Amino acid sequence: MFSIEVVPSFTPVPSCKPLLEWFMTEYLSDHSVDLTVVYMPLSDEGVMGWFLIEDDHEFVIQIDENLRGDEHDRTLLHELTHMKQYLLGLPRCELCTYFQEDELLDRYKDVE
Repeated sequence: MFSIEVVPSFTPVPSCKPLLEWFMTEYLSDHSVDLTVVYMPLSDEGVMGWFLIEDDHEFVIQIDENLRGDEHDRTLLHELTHMKQYLLGLPRCELCTYFQEDELLDRYKDVE
């Protein structure tokens, strides 16, 4: 079971709930997860997103509020993959995560 909360910034942000629900159902349905996605300015930090672990079942993904379209979805999938790595006890692999972004985005678009 999972719960998702999306915290928008002052800038209008893309709808991400369908993508989040798809990923959680497709890849993490056996895990209990509380996920909060926070939209905020991240360009000063030189990143598009962060994955943060609050505790074993509670996570935060920060996403740059200026991202749109495929760049937004790809970044969100990237951070979700880090969550999946953590939950499955896999080592955090940045290169592996980058290689999976387009494949995951294509899978999501196929069911969208």
